[in-house]
Amino acid sequence: MVFFEALQALLSLDVSFFVNIIIDHIIFVFGIAAAAHYFFDGKKLIFWFVFISVTLWALIDLGTYTGLVFTGTLFLLVYYITKFAVLAFVESVPSLKPYIVAFNEFHFFIMLIIFLFFVGGG
Repeated sequence: MVFFEALQALLSLDVSFFVNIIIDHIIFVFGIAAAAHYFFDGKKLIFWFVFISVTLWALIDLGTYTGLVFTGTLFLLVYYITKFAVLAFVESVPSLKPYIVAFNEFHFFIMLIIFLFFVGGG
């Protein structure tokens, strides 16, 4: 429930919530920051740190609130095959290269919606 709690704390300007999260989970803070620094060559570190953190929180809450399990074999098969195609296309177009992470996230959510609503996974 971290995503909605963080959204509520952000809207109510509760800085102590975020300080508490950072202090309680300092290893994850440094881990995500190190991954963002490594993958994006140290550029826009704060942006990518926030982006990755919010995405992780949203995915955790998606499973908590809906009870959906999206690690089925069919989902993973279709997801990884299409992921390679999408990422290969994005890497081949120079103007889209800076947005590869956003395309990756968008691809995941589109595949999840297709799988859950049209294939009948769950």
